[in-house]
Amino acid sequence: MIVKKSLPDDMQKIWKQLSESRRETLLQFAQFLLTQEAEDRRLAPAPTQPLGIPAPSGESVVQALKRLKKNYPMIETDIPLLDAASQLVMQKVLGASDEVLIEKMEALFLSNYQRWRERTSE
Repeated sequence: MIVKKSLPDDMQKIWKQLSESRRETLLQFAQFLLTQEAEDRRLAPAPTQPLGIPAPSGESVVQALKRLKKNYPMIETDIPLLDAASQLVMQKVLGASDEVLIEKMEALFLSNYQRWRERTSE
């Protein structure tokens, strides 16, 4: 097994001192921890408020879509939402301005968030 140069020096030093079987055990343990980490993230409650990620200057429609998906992690990006967002992206291809489309996309995500809040508060 080759030690990557990107590992911190202390980790490389430890790795080099281990036998091949101990390295395998260490890798198995690291994979176990990674699985547990993924499970912890899956079980962690989703935020109930938008994260407030600001739009960077010069943001494109595609970048806005990615930002809004991150900004509203509580909203499932279901087929109707993705379809509506895709239609906005297609309008960009047809010549619409980013600013106008991003405003529409933000309104789309906000309205989906408000519907989500209504459903979850019942």
